[in-house]
Amino acid sequence: MVMMLFDKDFFSCNEQNITIEPRTPQPVYPEHTHNFNEIVIVTGGHGKHILNGQMFDLYPGMMFYIHASDCHLYEEVDNLHLTNILFRDFNKFNFINGVSDLIPQQDPFQAHYFFDKKCDQNIQTILTELNRTGIKPTAYQESLFLQLLILFKQNQYVETGSGSNDNRVRQLLRWLQVHFKETIDWDKTTQQFSLSLRSFHRHVKNEIGISPQKYLIKLRLADAYSQLIYTNKTITTIAQECGFNDSAYFSTCFKQEFNFTPQTLRNNPDKRYH
Repeated sequence: MVMMLFDKDFFSCNEQNITIEPRTPQPVYPEHTHNFNEIVIVTGGHGKHILNGQMFDLYPGMMFYIHASDCHLYEEVDNLHLTNILFRDFNKFNFINGVSDLIPQQDPFQAHYFFDKKCDQNIQTILTELNRTGIKPTAYQESLFLQLLILFKQNQYVETGSGSNDNRVRQLLRWLQVHFKETIDWDKTTQQFSLSLRSFHRHVKNEIGISPQKYLIKLRLADAYSQLIYTNKTITTIAQECGFNDSAYFSTCFKQEFNFTPQTLRNNPDKRYH
């Protein structure tokens, strides 16, 4: 049964439209929904986020949106630290309007983003100011929230790299979230984002703790996991669609990631998220 969380338990009063809830650390949390929206910032550690049945690995420097009607949960948390920015529907705001276009639609693949270090500094400054504004809605408070939405919008998907080296690394990681099923030519792809392969490999390893190839494999496995539960496609077909040319290699990678085989999950879908 999906748990329902209510705004009255998180907002101090009916007039409060924005509040910040740190989770340091975030424990494993069962599937739930709520009658408010969230922007979640990953500030440390790792974990798995399952949003409307789709799995995503979480890394520091990532953020994602949760719409009020979404169902989600956290699993396999490893010292995962989150900052949750809770907000009500925009029609309850007093001083800003017409900003819903800054929030992605309810598509999981359009909800998770990496942001660069400069953006992180700006985010932390804004969150500090938001914490000082209290619970009464003010034009200043809502303008700070608008600045956050604009910052996140600026870190969404692009096809080529621009800005600092850190910008381009994060942009390429985001690009891979969309193109992970394709055959990746690392030399060509890093050139597309004006990066050297060696530099990209070093930065990714330092920032999220794994190699770019391992990151790519984890993206493919997360999608395969959901397909095994929610589709009737054969395991071989799922492996091929997710970028694995060898189904035996796919099974080996899958077992290393989840501690059971694709066939075990297909035969026992209740094993999901446990």
